[in-house]
Amino acid sequence: MWTYSPERVLQVAQQWWGWKPHTAQREWMLDTHPVKVAACGRRWGKTESLAVETAALALLYPGIRQVIVAPTLDQACILFERTLELLQAQADETEHKLQVRTAPYPRVRVNEGEIVARSAYRQARSLRGRNAHRIVVDEAAYLTEEVIPQVLMPMLADTEGQIVLLSTPFGRNHFWQWYQRGQAGEICRSFRFPTSSNPRISPNFLQMQRQLLTERQFAIEYEAQFVDDTGAVFPQAVIEQCIQPRLADAKLETSSAVAGLDWGRYRDYTALVVLSESGGRLHAVHVERLPSSAWQNQIEQLIRRFSAWCVRTVCCDATGIGDPLTEMLQQHISASRMGVRVRPVVLTAPAKRMVVESLALAMEQDRIAIPPHPDLLRELHAFTASRTASGHIRLQAHGSEHDDLVIALALAVHASDGDGLVTPAIRPITSGKRREAQVLQHG
Repeated sequence: MWTYSPERVLQVAQQWWGWKPHTAQREWMLDTHPVKVAACGRRWGKTESLAVETAALALLYPGIRQVIVAPTLDQACILFERTLELLQAQADETEHKLQVRTAPYPRVRVNEGEIVARSAYRQARSLRGRNAHRIVVDEAAYLTEEVIPQVLMPMLADTEGQIVLLSTPFGRNHFWQWYQRGQAGEICRSFRFPTSSNPRISPNFLQMQRQLLTERQFAIEYEAQFVDDTGAVFPQAVIEQCIQPRLADAKLETSSAVAGLDWGRYRDYTALVVLSESGGRLHAVHVERLPSSAWQNQIEQLIRRFSAWCVRTVCCDATGIGDPLTEMLQQHISASRMGVRVRPVVLTAPAKRMVVESLALAMEQDRIAIPPHPDLLRELHAFTASRTASGHIRLQAHGSEHDDLVIALALAVHASDGDGLVTPAIRPITSGKRREAQVLQHG
C-alpha cells in the first residue's frame, strides 16, 4: 500500500512556499484514508491546499504518478497550473528538473514521477489500464456515476493508492453517496467544509451573500449542504438524464446549428450555447462563457464561433443593453456575408417565462443532450421558481448567482423551434394554473 507522511507535507509547504493551512485545511490534509471526500463551500481554499499537497508529494516521493481529473480539461487545468507554479518555484532552489508537455494533455515529469491533468469523460476512456498512486477529482459531483468506480478506482489497484474527491454539492447524487459512505466507513472518510471554516473570508461577506441568495442557494454554495429539489425548475433527475458525457471536450462536426446568446451585463458573462440536431435530439455541442472584453472583441469572437459551428440562426437577448449589441452583431454579420439569421428576443417577464418553460419541458421529454459542463449544471441546479407578492411566478437565479448559460440554452432551444431544426413533441402551456402547478411542483 502506498502511504505518505502528511506532517512532512505540511512541514515542507511552509519551508518551501511559506504556506500555512487554516484549521480546516489542516484537518483535511492530515487525513490519509484511501478514499477522502470533501463537500466544500465556495472560496474554502480547496484549490490551493490540493496544489500544495500535490506538488509537495511529487517532490518528496520519487516516482509517484498523480492524476488530476475534472469534468472538463479546462477545469482540471486550473489545479494543474497552480501545482506547476509551485513546482517551478521550488525547482529553481533544487536540482529537480521539470519536463512539461501540453499535448495531447497537460503533464509534468519531475523526480522520476509524473502529474497529469485529464478530462473525466472523453479522455477518461484512455486512462483504463493505467495506474496511479494518487487521483484528485475536482468538482466530483458533476461527473457521471460510473466514472469513479469503473474508470478511476481500478487505476489504484496495483499501488493501493489514494483517491481524493472534492466538490460543491450537486443534489443527492453519487457524490452524496460517497459522502455518506465516508460518514460511516473506515476505508472512506468524508468532511463537510462550509465557507465559514476559512478564516480569510469575512463574516460580512457571507452575511451579504445570505441576504442576496435564496436559502436553498446559500445552503448549497456556501454551507456545502446536500439539499433536495425544493423550488428547483430543473430537478436533479431531469438534469442527469440529459447529460451526455461524449459532448465534453468533443470535437464534433455539424452541418447546421442554431445558437442562443445572452449578453453580459454588470456582473454576468456573455454566454453562448450552440445546438445541433441528431436523431431527433438537440445536442449542446458548444457551451461557452466569453471572457470580459470590449464588445467589438466579443462580437468578433462570436462570429468566429458561428462560422466554426455552421450556425444558421442565433436568438439573442435584446433586453436593455442587449438591443444595441444585437443590432451591432447584425451589422457585422451582414458585412461579413455569413448568412446567419439574428433573431432578437426581448425578455420581458412573460417572454422569459415562456423560453425557460420551453427548455424545462424539452429536458423533461429528454429532447436535449448537454455536456457535463460544471457552470451550466450548477446554474441549472440553482435556477428556482418563486411566487411574487402579486401571485405571479418568477423564474430566475437570485442575487449574485448567474443564470447566463441557462438563458443562452433556453434561447438556443427557442431558436431551434422557430428554425425548424426539430419539431417539439408537445408545446408548453405558458399560462394558466396548470403550468404554474407544473413549475412549482417541487416547491
